[in-house]
Amino acid sequence: MKKTLLVTSALVGLVASSAVAQTTVSGSLDIISRNTSYSGTAANAMKSDSYLGRESQINVQNKGKLNIGGLEYAAGFSLEFDGGKTVAETVGTTSNENLYIDFINPSSATTLTVGIDHIQNSKNSGLKTVTDFIDDVGGGVLSSNLIDLGAKTKEYMGVGIVQGLGASGLTASYLYVPNGSNMGGGDTASASEDSGSNSAYEYGVKGDNAFGVKGLALEYWKNKRNKNVASDFDSTGTKYSVNYTYGDVTVGAIDAVSKNGTYVAASNIKNDTRLYSLSYAVNKELSVSVITGKTEITNTNGTRTGEDESYKSLQVGYNLGPVGVAAAYSKAYDLAGTANQDAEQLSIRLSTKF
Repeated sequence: MKKTLLVTSALVGLVASSAVAQTTVSGSLDIISRNTSYSGTAANAMKSDSYLGRESQINVQNKGKLNIGGLEYAAGFSLEFDGGKTVAETVGTTSNENLYIDFINPSSATTLTVGIDHIQNSKNSGLKTVTDFIDDVGGGVLSSNLIDLGAKTKEYMGVGIVQGLGASGLTASYLYVPNGSNMGGGDTASASEDSGSNSAYEYGVKGDNAFGVKGLALEYWKNKRNKNVASDFDSTGTKYSVNYTYGDVTVGAIDAVSKNGTYVAASNIKNDTRLYSLSYAVNKELSVSVITGKTEITNTNGTRTGEDESYKSLQVGYNLGPVGVAAAYSKAYDLAGTANQDAEQLSIRLSTKF
């Protein structure tokens, strides 16, 4: 009995201890005005959308040293509050942000991480522009599923490893997700999370000043989720991006191929998106970006399903110190491959951190 009590006491002390840790609380707030109008003959013809949106986030982070081998750790979670969500959606989006425990070896630049929405990943466009085209503009206009690449692996609970690659300036990572739709159930893995989804993975490398070239930023990503039933296909995604900054000018390009295999064979679609950007820092407060590109939409045997979906965007950003303002005027043509089904959008975003 005495041994049992000692073991129990030790475990309780271990879990509760934070003797050599540093805890910080931070947050962010975004408010966006988005006005979108459509033209053409399809379902959205002559439709207009205007609204004010919001997103607020609180981040709790902790870091310190472990009591073994000079290792360090970091842990944290974020609470994100999006506007316009149902009760069920609010529960999911509030708690699946940047939740993690990291075990870090500083001497080898190696990190083992467990959690969700934390490890470096393929989520954003990879273009160095005023505002992210895929996440910010794409969420309101584009129909070619650019927002989540392929298996969108980082959105689910998993375990990964991050490795610095020394003088190359790049950082490599690999994330394994046991269940490709599990955002995290109860701590006893309740049956409600047993969706039948198969495993997924994502690996990639990214870095600024790559290979010692000042201003050169590179990214490469590959992910896959195995199909769930015989009539489906694997979900896959591949993305390359390159940006080069010389003085106040930055040019960038991406090629992203995404296939969502959760559809039946007859409608399984592959999107191949290529975007090009040119940005100019007028001064330390004012920046301007121009983006153009298109998505080629085909089915699994390579047959085109319609026209290319194409885009143009002009973005202007101004730094007011504690508050940033970003405006984007964008046009999209032949949405989802439907000829003459077009859209234009004006968005203005206010952002601050605390």
